[in-house]
Amino acid sequence: MVQLSHQILPHSGKTILFLHGFLGNSQQWNPLVEHFRESHQILLIDLPGHGASPASSSYAIAQIADAIHNILKEQNIDSVRFVGHSMGGYVGCAFAKAYPEKTASLHLINSCASGDSDSRKSQRNRSIQLVSRHPAAFVSMAVTHLFTENERELFENKIKMMKADAQNLAAESIIHAIAAMRDRPSQLESLKVVSFPIHYIYGADDQIVPPDIVEAELHSIKANVTKLASGHMSLITHKLELINKMRLIE
Repeated sequence: MVQLSHQILPHSGKTILFLHGFLGNSQQWNPLVEHFRESHQILLIDLPGHGASPASSSYAIAQIADAIHNILKEQNIDSVRFVGHSMGGYVGCAFAKAYPEKTASLHLINSCASGDSDSRKSQRNRSIQLVSRHPAAFVSMAVTHLFTENERELFENKIKMMKADAQNLAAESIIHAIAAMRDRPSQLESLKVVSFPIHYIYGADDQIVPPDIVEAELHSIKANVTKLASGHMSLITHKLELINKMRLIE
């Protein structure tokens, strides 16, 4: 059973759920949390084996969605505005499919609803092999590739901090996360028929979830769209733009 660490910042307003991406943690949301906590209740969750969440045996993305649903039941939260970055967005899509009545809106930041292509799955498998042999080298390389070359210069200190945090992750937790992303099913069909609003925020220079993937999905899903001049870590590199462009959170 997947166990997730979570933190609630109470408020009488509606609840925003923030879920970070692979190799990250809930603290990455701090700038957005500081902005929205004045008007909303905030629910912060760490992915399995990330942040304060305990390591888990192998799991599926849908199991994380189920664990989140259990948290909502325990906390008597009726519905959430689900904001997911990268892997967090994959979980958001699975949650929205399984629990549409609990989803007030879905915000995919540098993320997508479709599953991995065959070539992407092969790349995930190579990553698993590298983590098994050289976990520290993999983490350093993987974090670096989340940023564009220009961003690597501008956010050098932030990147160093992110690498230091990610180096604390167990190799097994990294492998389980990669496998869960590799094996996730597409949620495109389910998102075509939902009644709640969807908002894509994606980066023009994102090499992890390239813009052509997002733009292809937008042909079949009715959604609000924001395109940033960013790489994959827009919540770090374009935090003010992200706050200003965030829609559907009243």
